[in-house]
Amino acid sequence: MKIFHVGCSASPQGVDGVNNTVWSVANEQTNLGHQVTLIVDTKPDEFAIEFTAKNGVQIIHIPANTWGYDSRLISNLLDSKPPQIVHMHSVFLPKQATLARKLVRKKIPYVITPNAMSPELLERGRVKKSLYSWLIEKPRFSQASGISVVTPKEEKAVRAFVPPYKGRIRWVPNPVNLQQLGTHSWRGNLNQKRLVYLGRFDILHKGIDILVEIARFLPPEIEVHLYGTKDAKTNKWMERLQRNLPSNVYFHDPVFGEQKAKVLSEASVYIQTSRWEVFGISIAEAMYLGVPCAVADTVNLAELFDKNDLGLVLPSNPKKAASCLTELLAEPTQLHHWSKRAQSYAQAHFQPKEVALGYLQLYKEVLGV
Repeated sequence: MKIFHVGCSASPQGVDGVNNTVWSVANEQTNLGHQVTLIVDTKPDEFAIEFTAKNGVQIIHIPANTWGYDSRLISNLLDSKPPQIVHMHSVFLPKQATLARKLVRKKIPYVITPNAMSPELLERGRVKKSLYSWLIEKPRFSQASGISVVTPKEEKAVRAFVPPYKGRIRWVPNPVNLQQLGTHSWRGNLNQKRLVYLGRFDILHKGIDILVEIARFLPPEIEVHLYGTKDAKTNKWMERLQRNLPSNVYFHDPVFGEQKAKVLSEASVYIQTSRWEVFGISIAEAMYLGVPCAVADTVNLAELFDKNDLGLVLPSNPKKAASCLTELLAEPTQLHHWSKRAQSYAQAHFQPKEVALGYLQLYKEVLGV
């Protein structure tokens, strides 16, 4: 099968969930015998060139601006080397909408993985997004031959966004990066009582203020360590928050690769209190390593936690959440139970090969093969 992926950066080193997904899946689909091409809008770096030479994935640079790819180059590519299917990753990118219209004219089917479809996302910047959605994004979704969602709950958001959509919607989770996780696994660090969060310090989205408030109700020996980068939209809020931190809260620079896996493996519990979270790659990575997880009930994965007994779903009240965490850290049997349950689930569902196969099944349904 000839597959084009659109939406990743021009380097496998790019740090975000979409980039990790596209490069990991492209590698696995190539290993399975398919012809996979990544369309990128900046010049590939040395890591991309090395990756493609080693793994057989093709990468093609088509310059683009906000509103579209170079029209002549993308048209020539689609005419000279037409793919059987194009897979677009992400949402609210005008250049992908422009490409979608071109694909429709050339009768090339495409599928979309939004990766971030939620009512809260649509509400943030509502006026601009409402107009853009009506004019551009909803038509792109409506003409897609298939849509994949990263959690079952995301399907509800997609159907609410495009109620008339009659195409295929399938659940395919994001993969974890096995190379970055290496040989690490949970060390069962229960004596230090260390809660860890990894991600952006977007106070509103990631609920950093909620996590700090929970920490105020924890015993002082339970430490909360946050690793990440500041977010421009909530930077002033962050500064105010850090001026009045409880003594058991520590902010750190971001960690990547093996160092990230090490930090996760040494945690007692991984915690995420996002106000909304469509997937949460750090949650998936923690699960894969066997780190017990506690997530807010506003995180999409909380639904799977409840259904499959994978970890602690925190109540919305910070004081009650702190009480639940304190009790959990005093129950090693429960922690080890959730460690094993979550790790087994992650190994069954978040392996890059399993995700690649899930996408291939959707492509086959679209193409009728």
